Amino acid sequence: MKNTIRFAIVGAASLVLAACGGKLEQAERLSPSGSEYQQALYTGYIELAKAEYNEGDYIDSDRFAEKAMAATRGEQVDPYHPEEWHLPSDREPVLIGARERLMEVLNAGAREKLPMQAAKAQTSFDCWVQEQEENWQPKDIAACRDAFVLAMEEIEAAMAPVAVVVEEKVVVMKKKEPMMAPQSFEVNFDFDSDTPLPGSMEEVKAAAEYMKKFKDPKITIAGYTDTVGSVVYNDKLGERRAENVAFMGIEEGMEPKRIIMRSYGKKDLKVQTADGVKNAANRRVVITVESK
Repeated sequence: MKNTIRFAIVGAASLVLAACGGKLEQAERLSPSGSEYQQALYTGYIELAKAEYNEGDYIDSDRFAEKAMAATRGEQVDPYHPEEWHLPSDREPVLIGARERLMEVLNAGAREKLPMQAAKAQTSFDCWVQEQEENWQPKDIAACRDAFVLAMEEIEAAMAPVAVVVEEKVVVMKKKEPMMAPQSFEVNFDFDSDTPLPGSMEEVKAAAEYMKKFKDPKITIAGYTDTVGSVVYNDKLGERRAENVAFMGIEEGMEPKRIIMRSYGKKDLKVQTADGVKNAANRRVVITVESK
């Protein structure tokens, strides 16, 4: 009877701790400190911890809160390793590639040069990993992924090599490859399907072959739909189409870290139609290969 009472008390205490905020409450008592990057990390991880706490996910809330506290103590806080999470097997390569892409800019000085954007990229990546492991909220997965992509694009654009003019002579700080024109390749789909039509692999192979012409390529894979269905439904369908084509590209040698996936749903139609109109030309994924 005493043991039963003791366990009941421990259980009740755990519920009280959860109700009081757990590690989130502890983290919120701290003030951001350290470098601008570490302060931005603290703020970003606190936001993630709050979001998970409000959903009743106290485990992930604590994980993000721990990262926030580590950042404000001045410790090095690295992005999650996707291999350490229970991710869908077909999503893990993309997240591993995304982490490699993130680490490249962090190690190249993004923490010091662009602290706010670097922190946004890292916290969005960790959000993406966590949501992808849960794998039941497509909208949240897409929001985290898109925030990561936007932050990375801003960082990479700002850190691109620049030319300096000295006495009317142009000195290039970093040798760039010969200019190659961007080229697009198109994969099509049946109505309401995320499976590419027969023959699509030829387009993917052509894109992978063109990629070899670039020393440092960037590959954007964008999913589109026709106008039948809601915006939300088509955004998700476009996302699934883009992901499936991305996995085909990876099989043909495209490096995941070079792939940027987007979904435009029923926006940016190839053939303009009224809403609710089936159109085969609009059901597509566009692979764009260009220099990074």
